[in-house]
Amino acid sequence: MDFNFNSIVYSEFENWDEFIQITFVGNNGEYLSLSSVLYEEEVHIEFSDQSNYMQFLKTEFEFYRDSDSIFFIVGQILKGNNEASVPLIVSSSSEYDSDYLLNALSVLKSYKEE
Repeated sequence: MDFNFNSIVYSEFENWDEFIQITFVGNNGEYLSLSSVLYEEEVHIEFSDQSNYMQFLKTEFEFYRDSDSIFFIVGQILKGNNEASVPLIVSSSSEYDSDYLLNALSVLKSYKEE
């Protein structure tokens, strides 16, 4: 799935020790949202509608940056509906802070025991 975004919305930084959400906002209300509760083992991805989602283990989730795109590699999907094709590729012609995004993705992938 290729997704071109115009902006990125992050959950409040102060809450990143418990919950993080990263939402890529595209045209016409389209979005790709990644979220995780840090003391749980799953990552949740939702795209353009609440009924379109995938849930998978953090250990089954990888990401990397290549030029102007971020690639999300997902292994075994635990739950899902209308699943997107993988890898998920997000890109933008707009400026964004790639270091902040990569830091947020590292937090999303982390697991913190209660």
